Amino acid sequence: MDTSLDMIKNNPEVFAALVAALGIAGGILGNWISAKVQATGGRAQAAAAVDAARIATEAQRMAALREDRKIQIAAFIRLAREVLTHTEFMFVEEGRLEPAKTGWEELMQLEGQLELVAPDSVLDQVRRVVEAVGKSMELAILRAPAARARRKLSRVHPGDSAYEAAHRAWNCLEELREAYAAGDGNTGEQNAFHSAAVSALADIETFTAAERQALVFDATLPPADEAQNEIATLRNTAVRNLVAYARVALGADES
Repeated sequence: MDTSLDMIKNNPEVFAALVAALGIAGGILGNWISAKVQATGGRAQAAAAVDAARIATEAQRMAALREDRKIQIAAFIRLAREVLTHTEFMFVEEGRLEPAKTGWEELMQLEGQLELVAPDSVLDQVRRVVEAVGKSMELAILRAPAARARRKLSRVHPGDSAYEAAHRAWNCLEELREAYAAGDGNTGEQNAFHSAAVSALADIETFTAAERQALVFDATLPPADEAQNEIATLRNTAVRNLVAYARVALGADES
């Protein structure tokens, strides 16, 4: 009795039909495998594309943040230097107080903006700069009017009608400063020198009441030079450190 296989072999038509069916089934299987491979590859490509887009977006965000930081830090440093220049020139010329105050207010605004974008390491240095600029402002407002008046007093030369009064006023102011510097509590002596300085300055008609008051008040304090030098060192160090920390944060020193 023939087996099923022998029947198929002995029947050419059945055999041909079977071969055709197997060919069709193989094609379907092959297409399915190919489609699955393509689908898997497509998903991988899509995932890779998503990752690439995410990385590119993050890179763009970081680049934009770095650029924003650079612009705002540079603006802060520039403005801080401008304000410090105004405070320095307040000791030698009029007209610097108002731009210094305006610059100070703008500096406060920039500090607030940097608090939103700058790293903590840079913010620490920003606050030190603000502190140094503030101290420079305070010193200039307190002592600069007298410094300008003293320069004016020192420019009265022999032969000028006010020379004798200016010379006497200068000596009285120095004696007043020495009396206060002694710190021995001799108020009688201090009051005497105070009155002498006021009287001597009153004889100089070219001086305003504000200039006279500034000179007398300033003479009760230690010389401003030491305080100016101390604050100059503080602010220069603060600005220099801010620049150094900002360069690190912005990657300016990277090769």
